[in-house]
Amino acid sequence: MPAAPSRRAVLRLGGLGLAAVAVSGCSGDRRRTPWSPSPGVEEADPSPPPDTELLVAARDRVARYRTMLAGVTPEGSGQRAEVNGRQEVWPVQQERLETLLSLSGVEPAPADDAALTSAPEGGSSTGAPVAVADLAQALLADLPTAFAEVARSTPTNRAMLTSLAAEHAFAAQALGADPPWPMLVGPAGTAAVPVLGATRPAAVGLEVVAARSGGEERERYESILASLQAITRTLTTLAGDAAPVPPLGYDLPEPLDTADQRAELARTLVLDIAPAVLSVADRAGSSAEQVRSLVRIVVEASTWGRRLGAPVAAFPGMTLP
Repeated sequence: MPAAPSRRAVLRLGGLGLAAVAVSGCSGDRRRTPWSPSPGVEEADPSPPPDTELLVAARDRVARYRTMLAGVTPEGSGQRAEVNGRQEVWPVQQERLETLLSLSGVEPAPADDAALTSAPEGGSSTGAPVAVADLAQALLADLPTAFAEVARSTPTNRAMLTSLAAEHAFAAQALGADPPWPMLVGPAGTAAVPVLGATRPAAVGLEVVAARSGGEERERYESILASLQAITRTLTTLAGDAAPVPPLGYDLPEPLDTADQRAELARTLVLDIAPAVLSVADRAGSSAEQVRSLVRIVVEASTWGRRLGAPVAAFPGMTLP
């Protein structure tokens, strides 16, 4: 009668059996259960990227504005300058929105030949004629929808959509349809502090350059200064206890002897305001009224910048998305 295997031998044989099972389980021939995923294949995420619907709506609005713009016949040099500005920035807006959407797998909008054709120097391009006032009113009518969409956006695209809405509000204003701006309701609390950090030195700087200039140059600074000081006072109230004590002074660059040096300082200080607003855009939450207030400040800063010689920006206050 053969001797019974030792305990050590049984354990050794058991270990070899487990190793064989493990190897067969790693082979490509193993049988998978119906619910097991294919090796190396990740399940697709069925949810769309954030804000896709809002980006599509914004893209379609810009495309519509470009179509209208192609049929505009501006009257006078002032309207011509504003139309030329929109011909520069709206294609950039649509291109950037298309790029963001393509990364989300969204097909580009069908090309509209009229929208891609700049109006000739003397009149409209081919297509139905459009009055400048009609374009301005179309921009104005879309603003409530744009504000509501910004309020629904995620932090990923909030600043960009805020900036886009601000440019469209600015365009409506520049083309003759002033947006109705209610009293500012935001940013409030600590969210107002970064914006105060830009408006306060801008107000002091404009006071300095106004004091060192005269005639029309001084009147230009003073006209901006009155609005800037009013917004700064309102922001201080909205900040409440979070508002820091204003510093005793600011270290402004010197010299400021020439008109160009003074304009450069004023322009730089004013252009710092919109980025400060966009830095707190995500704190507006789902309030369209808070969004409207933020957009208003960006529009005001853009208006001051234009008076001081700053170019039109496709996304005021931010680098291109």
